[in-house]
Amino acid sequence: MAEGEAYKILKTKLGELSSTPSISPSSSSSSSSSSLDPSSSSSPDPFIFKVPHQLRQVNERVRKANKTAFEPQIISIGPYHRDDKYQTMEICKARYLSNLLARQLCANQGANEDGILSGFIADSQYMENSARSSYAGTLSMSSAEFVAMMVLDGLFVVELLRKFWEYRSKDQENDDLFKQNLNLTIIAQDLLLLENQLPFSVLDCFFKKIKPSGEPLDVMAIHFFSKMVPELKFPRLQRPKNGGRKANHDIKHLLGLVHDRCLSSPQTSDTSRGAAVNSHDFTFIRSATELSEVGIRFKKREGNSLFDVKFVRGQLHIPTLIVDHDTERIFRNLIAYEQLNHGSPIMDYARLMDCLINYADDVALLSNCGIIDNRLGTREEVANMLNKLNDYVHFSGANFYYSELFHDVNERYNRLLNRWKVKLRQTYFYTPWDWVLTSIAAASILLILTLVQTIFSVLAYLESKKPGK
Repeated sequence: MAEGEAYKILKTKLGELSSTPSISPSSSSSSSSSSLDPSSSSSPDPFIFKVPHQLRQVNERVRKANKTAFEPQIISIGPYHRDDKYQTMEICKARYLSNLLARQLCANQGANEDGILSGFIADSQYMENSARSSYAGTLSMSSAEFVAMMVLDGLFVVELLRKFWEYRSKDQENDDLFKQNLNLTIIAQDLLLLENQLPFSVLDCFFKKIKPSGEPLDVMAIHFFSKMVPELKFPRLQRPKNGGRKANHDIKHLLGLVHDRCLSSPQTSDTSRGAAVNSHDFTFIRSATELSEVGIRFKKREGNSLFDVKFVRGQLHIPTLIVDHDTERIFRNLIAYEQLNHGSPIMDYARLMDCLINYADDVALLSNCGIIDNRLGTREEVANMLNKLNDYVHFSGANFYYSELFHDVNERYNRLLNRWKVKLRQTYFYTPWDWVLTSIAAASILLILTLVQTIFSVLAYLESKKPGK
């Protein structure tokens, strides 16, 4: 099938099916659609939003350097970004659809491409109302346009994840995206934008209908992002125990999947965490340099979630953060997601790094410890980027993820600072009177020197006023 032919057939089939009053899911996918349970009588609350205006309000330097923080670079997924500049990837989506139909035709003897495509369209029409309700605001797309978008975008994402999972398959060898790793990396980042999402239920429906061998879709997705987005440190994937894994119908979209399942430390679900400290009572910690000056040390933490920071025996154990030209973009979308949903581990982590890093010296200290992997540029650029992440972000001290850690660090800092003062006093001043007398002597010497300088200045002035001078 020619590259654009699948898209033409798709539009034709939509025209034929648009006159049908009601479309039920195809019989071959009834089991997959049953997991969606879309109801025409009740629509879900929207969970795919446009980024609020205030979160786009960064200073002029950041806006110029990161003007596309919330906009896709090369591929549009979903209804929010349907500009002509993404047409190149629309051709790629059509090619993926053509290849999928051809593969499905080989796997289903007696089937035809029109029938297979009609099945995907019927499933999409069945899910249309539920999917539309997932987006905040009014969508201007017609029913046919919206269903076509669901089919093209949804099947592209599913096929991309399947191909990546099947390492070095023939599909990869003939795919230009896999030949150019840079484009694949950019696509992975585009798929993690808040405004560039499809409901995960749509993706999962298509995935189950295709029935590829291997792991579930969410596992394939995590595998893909863990390889293509090194800025995020993913915890090791565990085989779920009974009841220990979030059901797929609870996953909102790919960004939500990455945030909820992989970025958050296992401690996030620990309801007792921070109970010993009232979140409203904590104060922010000092910078890395200030903490180091009183004896608090920093150590790279291995093999854990990026956000799993520990304070043990006077040492802050922090996993390595890769800082490059894409770090800010990724973090801003995760923070925007948290602002519109419950939970704030990424916002709180950004606040932690903002406290530790004020100047280039702090970046240098953490880089020497292996905690910062600077691939961005100068140390000043790293400090500025991390300091701006929480600009225009609403911060609530309640349920602050690191409140207990901040309390422990501050307690240790104050204790070490007081000990340092006592040691200084004991080393150089043996009694309190020594301290007092030395202070008086120093002040007296300073006063005498000032007086002498004044006298000489007056004498010099008088000398210059003598006749003949």
